[in-house]
Amino acid sequence: MSRVLTLFPLIGLVLLAALVAVALRPQDPYVYPGDGQALAEELPLPKVRDLSTHLSGRVLDASGAGVADASLVVLQDGRVHWTYSSQGGDFDLPGLAPGVLEVALDHSRYPATLMEGVAGPTPMDLVLPAAHGAGPSVPQPQGVDLSARIQSADATDLTGFEVALAPSAPPNAPGTGRPRRARTDSEGYFRMAGLTPGEYLVRVIPPGHPGATWPDLLSDLDGPTLRFTHPQESMTFSTVAGIVAGTYHAPAGHYPGGALVQIRPHGASSPDARSMGRVLAGRTAADGSFHIPHVPPGAYRAELVSGDQRLESILVMPRRGRIDPGF
Repeated sequence: MSRVLTLFPLIGLVLLAALVAVALRPQDPYVYPGDGQALAEELPLPKVRDLSTHLSGRVLDASGAGVADASLVVLQDGRVHWTYSSQGGDFDLPGLAPGVLEVALDHSRYPATLMEGVAGPTPMDLVLPAAHGAGPSVPQPQGVDLSARIQSADATDLTGFEVALAPSAPPNAPGTGRPRRARTDSEGYFRMAGLTPGEYLVRVIPPGHPGATWPDLLSDLDGPTLRFTHPQESMTFSTVAGIVAGTYHAPAGHYPGGALVQIRPHGASSPDARSMGRVLAGRTAADGSFHIPHVPPGAYRAELVSGDQRLESILVMPRRGRIDPGF
């Protein structure tokens, strides 16, 4: 019995020595995103968040069936917002201030009309008037082809940019043209055949944002939409958007790649966030560098998130500028 009691202190000393050895063992430094995880360029980007108010619902005919390819145009605070209805008549027009507004609806088989809509959380149905027949013969203005191009300081390949034209006159005014859209080739050229003469509101939208309202590459964040008067046989539209780019200087033990970088208009998180409510996002490369193009001139809040580290910076983008948030 005394021998057993003598062993207890020895066992305790052995356990204590083992615990000390574990505590003093060199620890692997913290690594983000961690061993075995995807490389920075393979990490998925989050979906672009939209903090603005929407006008959404369906475009219907008199029988209640959905109408595809109807154009919806809203002019609000000097900005033109537009989209097209889907195959089932559904539409979703973001980037609006909440409240009642006028919606211009246009379709080749129906009379152009103005309707009242409400931008907010509740979808609504917009019912078109009865389809028109042959009707009286009314001479239409002779269309003139528009051959034009866009120029951009922050992109070399201009393939797939969308150019959107919307008449500034009401759709039911005599001689008013229809909304038109075209896509650019690699050098920024596009053509619209038979464009009705008149004044148009014009937007240039980067690839991946068809029919959307942000960012408009031809105007400042809170500036008016560019206007031009047709006919003009040739014209060049120069974008004013800039680039947010820099390098994340990660602290010791942090992996610089894969950090999330978000650019949002300064103050866009308020409840009445309006047309420029979208958030641009990117991720840092393995060396910590990041590059977010197509940022219209204006004030922004930039945020970088890497593990438990969160950095913020307020920046003001000049026209065709390049800003480093200083992360």
